[in-house]
Amino acid sequence: MESFSERLIHLRHSHNLTQKEVSGSLELVYSNYNRYERGARIPDNETIVRFADFFIYVGY
Repeated sequence: MESFSERLIHLRHSHNLTQKEVSGSLELVYSNYNRYERGARIPDNETIVRFADFFIYVGY
């Protein structure tokens, strides 16, 4: 099973997006987003929902 950070990387790559594009679209501090992908930090539930909504939206 993929970790959260691995899944986040996979989703970002599958949509051909950069870390800066995702963090900017979600109005997240870039360094925090980078930590999520490295597994150095776990987002709170609200941020996880924002990620889900974002990747559902860019999928259409």
